[in-house]
Amino acid sequence: MKNISKSGRRSFIKKSSIAAFGSVLYNPLSNSSSEYNFEDKVIKIGLVGCGGRGTGALFEALSASTSVRVVAIGDTFDDNTNRVFSLLKQNFSKQCDVTTNTCFSGFDAYNKVIEFCDAIILATPPPFRPQHFEASIKAGKHVFMEKPLAVDVPGFIQIMEAGKLADQKKLNVVVGLQFRYEIGNQEMVKRIGNGEIGDITSISTYYNVGAPKVIPREPQQTEMEYQVRNWRYFTWLWGGQLAGQAIHQIDMMNWIMKDYPIKALGNGGRLVYNGQDNGDVYDHFFIEYEYKNGVKMYSQSRNMDHCSDKMGWSMNGTKGVANERQEFLDLSGNSYWRYRDNGDLGATQIEQNIFIESIIKGKHINNTEYGAKSTLTTIMGRLAAETGKEITMEALLESKISIVPTDISWESNTIKFPDKNGNYPIVKPGII
Repeated sequence: MKNISKSGRRSFIKKSSIAAFGSVLYNPLSNSSSEYNFEDKVIKIGLVGCGGRGTGALFEALSASTSVRVVAIGDTFDDNTNRVFSLLKQNFSKQCDVTTNTCFSGFDAYNKVIEFCDAIILATPPPFRPQHFEASIKAGKHVFMEKPLAVDVPGFIQIMEAGKLADQKKLNVVVGLQFRYEIGNQEMVKRIGNGEIGDITSISTYYNVGAPKVIPREPQQTEMEYQVRNWRYFTWLWGGQLAGQAIHQIDMMNWIMKDYPIKALGNGGRLVYNGQDNGDVYDHFFIEYEYKNGVKMYSQSRNMDHCSDKMGWSMNGTKGVANERQEFLDLSGNSYWRYRDNGDLGATQIEQNIFIESIIKGKHINNTEYGAKSTLTTIMGRLAAETGKEITMEALLESKISIVPTDISWESNTIKFPDKNGNYPIVKPGII
């Protein structure tokens, strides 16, 4: 990965300004080659969670402005921090102030990174997000955090409280639900709000893809290390596929509806996953959500190889249908509007541009509430499938149950262990 060119950075200005504040990072002088000078405004950024998404978010933040300097990185595993450190030296050497003394590993790495930075990217698996977010805000740091934001209701409440504190401290928070930052989506949502597909009658969302990669178990590993390495196979570490993947489409629908579902009923289970390599997560879900105006959203998701993949959504209205292609079809199936991409930046780059701009320009932005409430929507759906019962949002918010182990350490005995046959205990509807 390389720094984007000056012309590439300038092209972001026009687009991210539309998407966010109506302001720009670079001075709009008559000489289009002039770039606003921010050399006196250095933003020290840190990364916690050196996986693929965390690395991508960091590189996009560095591409947003040459004012950004990465000063510290951390991950549970030192091989991940070493890999990212090497990539930074190769691709962003002029913006990399990380040294071997500011590469941290272990469950406490986040606290060490926080000490060095003005802004922090939180991209670990989600059960750690509430603790990391709260610590970052209390320390006065701006935060970009990946979705989902929690895996249970106590985590949701902790996130919401930290978000309120961020408002009080005027700290900026951006959440990695990037569909909201995509320019075509913003135009489409505005048109739907203006009634161009009529009154919404029903919604379907899809996230049917293959299974995550399994990282083989090694003899020297503790059970905790194996689970964290394979975090997408354990409910406490991922929150299930609804939270980890389908949340994008679900959040998109919540955005259009300007609301969140009030109840959920659905199914889920394991048809393909089995044995210790596949942890305890479900490999499929089908959830019927209902909004308070009576509109139902049908959300299906699947992690199965060699099946038909489908990612997207469809929203039916009294005048037409909207879909993930940013297109409106009339009731006869004829297209009557479609957004045309004129070279827009990718949504993940736009969200980082806006995050960095909000810090430089001192313009307060806080995505915590919708990120947390869409996360809660997925928790409600998962629990509906796991229990086989209708779950209401009102009842859900009364829950005090945490699925996160009380002992977060390499030798933890509070996580689930496989039985003598190598199988983990699986939640079964009607039995728990």
